[in-house]
Amino acid sequence: MSLRTTFLNLFKWNTSDDEDLNSNFDIDSAMNDNWDTIDNAISDLSGNKVDKVSGKGLSTEDYSTAEKTKLGNIAAGAQVNVLENLTLGGKTLTKNNKTIEIKDEEVTNARQSTIKDKTFASIDARIEELEEDVDKIETTRGHVYGIRRKITNNSNSAWERILDSIGKVANATKNGGTVENDFDELAPWSEIKSCNYDLTTKKIKAWFGDANFKFDGTNGDVFTHVPKTYWSIYQDNDYDYVLLADYPRAGFMEIDGFFVGRYNGAVVDDVLHTYSGLVPTTNKTIGAFRTLANALGDNFSQLDWRYFVLQMLYLVEYANYNSQSMLGNGVMNRKYVKTIVAENNTNRAIIGSASGYYVGQIIRIGTSDGGTQVADARKITAIEAYEGESVTGFALTFDGAAVNIAVDNFVCTMAQETGQCDSLGMKSGCLNNDGYHSMIYRGVENIFANIWQWVDGINIKDHLAYICKDHSKYVSDKFDGDYKPLAYTNCTSNGNPKTLGLDVDEPFFRFPTEVGGGTSTYMCDYYWQNTGNRVALVGGNFADGAHDGLWYWNLNAASSNAYWHIGCRVLIDNQ
Repeated sequence: MSLRTTFLNLFKWNTSDDEDLNSNFDIDSAMNDNWDTIDNAISDLSGNKVDKVSGKGLSTEDYSTAEKTKLGNIAAGAQVNVLENLTLGGKTLTKNNKTIEIKDEEVTNARQSTIKDKTFASIDARIEELEEDVDKIETTRGHVYGIRRKITNNSNSAWERILDSIGKVANATKNGGTVENDFDELAPWSEIKSCNYDLTTKKIKAWFGDANFKFDGTNGDVFTHVPKTYWSIYQDNDYDYVLLADYPRAGFMEIDGFFVGRYNGAVVDDVLHTYSGLVPTTNKTIGAFRTLANALGDNFSQLDWRYFVLQMLYLVEYANYNSQSMLGNGVMNRKYVKTIVAENNTNRAIIGSASGYYVGQIIRIGTSDGGTQVADARKITAIEAYEGESVTGFALTFDGAAVNIAVDNFVCTMAQETGQCDSLGMKSGCLNNDGYHSMIYRGVENIFANIWQWVDGINIKDHLAYICKDHSKYVSDKFDGDYKPLAYTNCTSNGNPKTLGLDVDEPFFRFPTEVGGGTSTYMCDYYWQNTGNRVALVGGNFADGAHDGLWYWNLNAASSNAYWHIGCRVLIDNQ
């Protein structure tokens, strides 16, 4: 306690009270009255003082007994720890008193000797791995496959291969045999693969090649996955160009992957399915099929603008507009003959000639051409020679309930059962190229022919196409809002196309702008059109012969149309 504090306590002054500090207090009187107390305080202070020792001064460090004891325990002659026998990288270092000199050379040598044995082996292994990765990249990724074709004065259906497509060969089987196709091993074609998909759980259950993969629907519907692709489609210096990169590339359009039905769609118990062994459903409007597809889930639609992606994948691979010549004719021929014998309660139809008919083929029987008054979607199970009392011919035996056959009933072929190309797996082509059997392109059976397919999201008004690429917004006969017009007008005449339009902002959407070609020149396929409000059909059907193909557009149909040769294909946005 300071002397000032002692005095304040003695005199009971309140230092925070202005009245005490500013009062006319008589200090002398107070001190005279308290001298005895003051004397006692001074005496206490004097008794507790420490006498000064000569030669010693005061220090701010408080030296304790513990520190004195610690110093007393240090042995005589003790010194700070000394490092002995110092080595670096196996070499003894020289010590000079308290100095140790390590030369740069010694450090370098030591580092080298330390890491050499431990790391060089792993570095060599890693370099070898990287070299292998580079080799893989060079063979699977980092390529631009291209084709180009002169625009004017060029009736040839073939395209010129450019860039990484130069020297590549593409063939499709016409009889199920082995053919050479370099693109089987190149991305993205090599990554196109079918899978089993559960419509209820919305999950993939198996991929083609897995032990549990099934074509017949017992392990789910069958969809073919098309991976993400990168495109540049343009015209320059009187050439059409289509470039496909197998990696993201500046200036190229990135198209998300998607799943497309391996087969034409078929309705089973009011649900639209795609698996082997079904007769495709036909005779429904584009709107009716849209409703069936949407009922499967938010990511489902029927075939839409992604058709052009499939079209371009084919074109870069085969470099030829003539898809029938490259892949096979498909189901392009229809047979219809009249019965020559009347029979009741029977499962056979007697006809004069069986040419064009085969076991496994789907037929309908009616009182008119294409009619179903007698039987519909029956499968031929046997074909045998027939000889009656006055006629000879062939007996077509078919499955299902027995029927009554009259003379001159029509026996017509129609859309064929799915799965004819299952044995080809992911290969392209056909097993029989007679025009009555199915073909397949990379896991999409009957991508053309067999039946017309609606292409949703395309509305045409007086030859001007309006497009929408959001499947949740698809509606027919709409020409504003989500539907935007292309930058060109379609051709106003029917015929075999010679040229296709190009909108630089939407280069996939290419419809005929001029006709005058043939079935083996220019685009090789056919084109139908009409004025007014129209919707889009593609590919042709079982009765269109050489007109069928990937560039066969029917822009003549109204949204109210429904025919026995028009069906659909289901599509799923990438999951």
